[in-house]
Amino acid sequence: MEFPPLDIAFVVLHTSPLHQPGTKDAGGMNVVVRAQARELARAGHRVRLITRRNDAGDAAVVELEPGLTVVHLDAGPAQLLPKGDHEALIDPFSAALAAYLEVDPTQLIHAEHWYSGMAAMPVARALGIPMLQSYHSIAAAEDTPLTEGERAEAPGRLGGEARLAREADGVVAVSEAERQTVIHRLGGVPERVHVIHPGVDTELFHPLQMVDQPAQRAELVAAGRLHPLKGFDVAIEALAAIPVARRPRLRIIGSPPPDGAAYAQSLRDAVAAAGLSDSVIFEGALDQEELAARLRTATLALIPSYSETYGLVAVEAAASGTPVVARATGGLVEAVIDGVTGVLVAGSAAEWAAAIEALLGDPERLMSMREAARASAVTRSWRAGALELVRVYREVIAAAGSAR
Repeated sequence: MEFPPLDIAFVVLHTSPLHQPGTKDAGGMNVVVRAQARELARAGHRVRLITRRNDAGDAAVVELEPGLTVVHLDAGPAQLLPKGDHEALIDPFSAALAAYLEVDPTQLIHAEHWYSGMAAMPVARALGIPMLQSYHSIAAAEDTPLTEGERAEAPGRLGGEARLAREADGVVAVSEAERQTVIHRLGGVPERVHVIHPGVDTELFHPLQMVDQPAQRAELVAAGRLHPLKGFDVAIEALAAIPVARRPRLRIIGSPPPDGAAYAQSLRDAVAAAGLSDSVIFEGALDQEELAARLRTATLALIPSYSETYGLVAVEAAASGTPVVARATGGLVEAVIDGVTGVLVAGSAAEWAAAIEALLGDPERLMSMREAARASAVTRSWRAGALELVRVYREVIAAAGSAR
């Protein structure tokens, strides 16, 4: 049976899908949303990415490719804002979204992050549109201490995330770990929480070719926004714990969010204090092509994040044939096959240093991991994820129609 194409509205309040990952407040979520939207559009569906205008020069509508557009709505000042400031824009953005969708309706809303969900939910209810929620990150429990320099949660986040888990027509989680959090901590209904793992572009992210020149010195790559939760300080401490004669080079790829300058400076200060200025390179944010080039020539990728719902860089590294050393937390335990495509580490910087040294000192194991990492990554495509999304979308739309 052939189904007609869908009309889908992704809602992304606090960060533009046009922003480059590793800059501003753009990260893995931006990659996932844009890749999923692109595959849906290429499958013949009409897809809109609805976001807030954060630059006066943003056009009202930007066509990315046939069937895929970015829509900018006015809510608050047309400028980049710290992530935490967006809670105050939920109501204005909700009003702008309602006005827009009343004129140009959609069949389904897929809200990304809790700000977007809280803005979209009243609109969905008023217009009779089913709504799915994705979190991409979930607030830590109330009794979790902040790491040094970490910003406090927005006041409404804990309650907002729980409400969305209970009241949205469904939740799309990026990992089984996130699904369990949605069910057990947020109160989501198990049968309405769906896991769709992110994919990877295995043509862009590919292993080293003969024409590429591998680094003469072992290189580590750590990529992401320069934010305390990403744990770059641990990577720096681990590097300092490796003797100079065996010390690899570390490339840190990414830039701070709008309120992250102090943490970014603290990393540079830590490098200077540890005498690592010749061993650590801050490369800033790179586009996807440049990131892919760094990953394929790296010896190892490091992901020391304190919290990750999935860890997209782990799969991008795997597709590049680069083993990963990652913290054993959240969705990283699903993105990295421990002992096969990389190594999971739970503890201190000294344990990270030991894990890195053990891999660098075992070329045969490294080669085996490179091959296994690539083989694992090629089974994870964005197209397969988009097909799963469409299945979930149709189920939710049908259920909403039956309820009405």
